[in-house]
Amino acid sequence: MGVLCFWLEPEPAARVYLRRYARWNSAVDPKHYHSALTFIGNVHARLVRPHAALSEVWEEDLPPMPSHKDSHWPTACDCGYRFVDEDEWQVFGKPIYRRLDTRELTTLQEAPEGAMWDAFWLDHRKGEDGLSIMVKCPGGKEWWIDGQATNCTMPKDQVHRCWVRHGVPPALTVNKAGKTCAAGAGSIVAGSYHGFLRNGEFQP
Repeated sequence: MGVLCFWLEPEPAARVYLRRYARWNSAVDPKHYHSALTFIGNVHARLVRPHAALSEVWEEDLPPMPSHKDSHWPTACDCGYRFVDEDEWQVFGKPIYRRLDTRELTTLQEAPEGAMWDAFWLDHRKGEDGLSIMVKCPGGKEWWIDGQATNCTMPKDQVHRCWVRHGVPPALTVNKAGKTCAAGAGSIVAGSYHGFLRNGEFQP
């Protein structure tokens, strides 16, 4: 048996964290950074376009930044780096979602394999149902089903779909049966996983 998918619906709430952040100035790896989080509680919050800014909820829904002397602030990154006063001090929220199968609450980052949701902020590519579906594959990598494949043979055509989905989420089957390009055979390669999504189940 493969990994079964389940649907996530956003809740009007967010988990709030205190974050310390510092970019590591390195010619070898200039994108590396130090980061640490402390969870401080849940708040009522409205979801916005994730990744448009640090927070994924409206900033006015978040609590004010506490004093830098507050004991909840992280002091060090997991790698051992200890933050200094000049490093970033941030308060931000992660939206809370509810699993429709078990009613459990989670965030997108914490959701297990098989989690499926409407990535509505990716509004330039949607299915006929108006959804822009993202799913977490076996191994934890995310797959934007309505997105464009890296090996798409029709990259300028916005009408076709590299993966054609059928059914009602989360019981989706994804293949090449429809207006599509010549990329692949309907499977997905995501990290160490390579397989198919059929009737809401990831198969090898």
